Amino acid sequence: MRIFSYFISLVLFLLSSSIHAGDAVKANQAIDTPATIPGAVIDYLTKEIDTAYAECEQEGLIVSKAFEAKTVELNSSLKALVVKPRSTCFCTNDGCPMWLFDTSGQKAKLVFESSMAGLLTLSDKKTKGYPDINISGGSSGYGYEVRYVWDGTEYQETYTQVWVWNPDKKCNEAEIEQLKDGKWVKTSLACLKAN
Repeated sequence: MRIFSYFISLVLFLLSSSIHAGDAVKANQAIDTPATIPGAVIDYLTKEIDTAYAECEQEGLIVSKAFEAKTVELNSSLKALVVKPRSTCFCTNDGCPMWLFDTSGQKAKLVFESSMAGLLTLSDKKTKGYPDINISGGSSGYGYEVRYVWDGTEYQETYTQVWVWNPDKKCNEAEIEQLKDGKWVKTSLACLKAN
């Protein structure tokens, strides 16, 4: 039984290790050298605020100053911007909304959007020429990881892992849902003892 626990711990470690391989943006950390956010992106964010984040707007936030961006490479010929809030007004305890915009054309094009991310990572692994995107977050009592891959048109969710601390058993209980052959397969992992 201990071998099974070690095996599961090793699998979780390897999965989480690969997530941090590429460019990453943390929700709760300022971007060191923020990129200029184009007007088209500001326009998009303004519309988002009007619908989903009206309470932040009421605090008097100026959209162009409420967000920051990091330039990333989607592939050798395509640069993009990861945009996230500077203000915690837009965030929850689990993370913040983040957007990925293709800014190579005349107009910025939304490529990916997450309503909640503690960490957004562009993986070194690529699918159809674009990096896989990993979203993760949580706290000491629970956590999550979600993986998205490019299908040629848009990013699609292919993997989700959620774990919750079980205080009675003093371990994490994890559940994984993974897209295999076009169908979602759910796996519940046995109690993983904390080290």
